[in-house]
Amino acid sequence: MTARPRVFLAEDHYTIALALTEVLADLGYVVVGEASSAEAAVTMAADIEADVAILDINMGDGWSYGAAQRLLGRGIPVVFTSGYDVPPELPADLLDVPLLLKPVTDIDIKRALRAVAPVRRKR
Repeated sequence: MTARPRVFLAEDHYTIALALTEVLADLGYVVVGEASSAEAAVTMAADIEADVAILDINMGDGWSYGAAQRLLGRGIPVVFTSGYDVPPELPADLLDVPLLLKPVTDIDIKRALRAVAPVRRKR
């Protein structure tokens, strides 16, 4: 039996984080860490054991760019989410990170996660 893929989630709105956690569980993922601020996300990104991360770009206390850079530097793929119709400019090293505009659907999440961190299937 293979372990469920592990997700690090950074989202500053509690209800959105709860909904995303439920969607991820339904898709076969397990949330192994949650951050509700950019500062916490950067701190947790240093040693979180995750297969992929979903980060809200604007965390209220700042941007999640530092967390994304730290995670990517450790080889952990990242997917951004944003509630802005026109997302803010990304730093050059984050231009290739997929961005999902809120509200996101189950299908959006599934496609984005599979694109950055394909699930290994049992043979």
